[in-house]
Amino acid sequence: MIDAISTIQDITISHDPFQRDAAHRHAREAFGDSPEGTWLELLKWGMTFDCLGLAPGPKLVLPPVRHRLSLSSDIDLASHDAIALTPGPHLADASSSIPVVRAMLDAATALIEALGGVQAVYWGPSGSAMSRAVFTSLASSWMEGGAFPALGLVGHIVDGQGRLCTDGLRWFVGRELALSPELSIDRSAAMRIAIRLIHELVPLGRLDQETRFTLDDGVELRVVPVDDALIEVRTM
Repeated sequence: MIDAISTIQDITISHDPFQRDAAHRHAREAFGDSPEGTWLELLKWGMTFDCLGLAPGPKLVLPPVRHRLSLSSDIDLASHDAIALTPGPHLADASSSIPVVRAMLDAATALIEALGGVQAVYWGPSGSAMSRAVFTSLASSWMEGGAFPALGLVGHIVDGQGRLCTDGLRWFVGRELALSPELSIDRSAAMRIAIRLIHELVPLGRLDQETRFTLDDGVELRVVPVDDALIEVRTM
């Protein structure tokens, strides 16, 4: 891992208890093999991220996968070793902010390319697992000015009312999004609407008042917060 990170230009190691200099030898003796001492802290764009799951620390247990994207159901993710990249403690209150998420995804993309052998990427807030190729494509496109990677970071389900609903948008805006049953009849069209709205909503943060959006085809939509957990999308 350390050798791989050394090949990445804009990521540096800001904490490594297992380096060989005297100060870090002392840290290793103090930490022993406890989990608290077995993480790498990476510095990216002035922000720190913890890299967990590295030996000799404990292995990570992957949470349940709720959504798969270009990833065969035959692939048993639980049988693979997992490495996690998470915002450092000082970023806890801003971990879902756009600058932090962008830095984390860009760092993850660079690590994937440097490490090799990565089979899949898991995004915790939506329980989404996706192929390496899909993740790097979506993340790189966003870094280059493209759309927010909604397909990879936000899952979608159909509820008992026939509404297409997001799963994981709450992480970014505090609520999930639900398209009205009428808008959800055509699943492909509904997905396109949801992805477009997610791209618009994420930079706004929490939405507490009705907002109107006009799609490229001229269709006008009302985006209405209905309670603390849900935003509903309705036609005008």
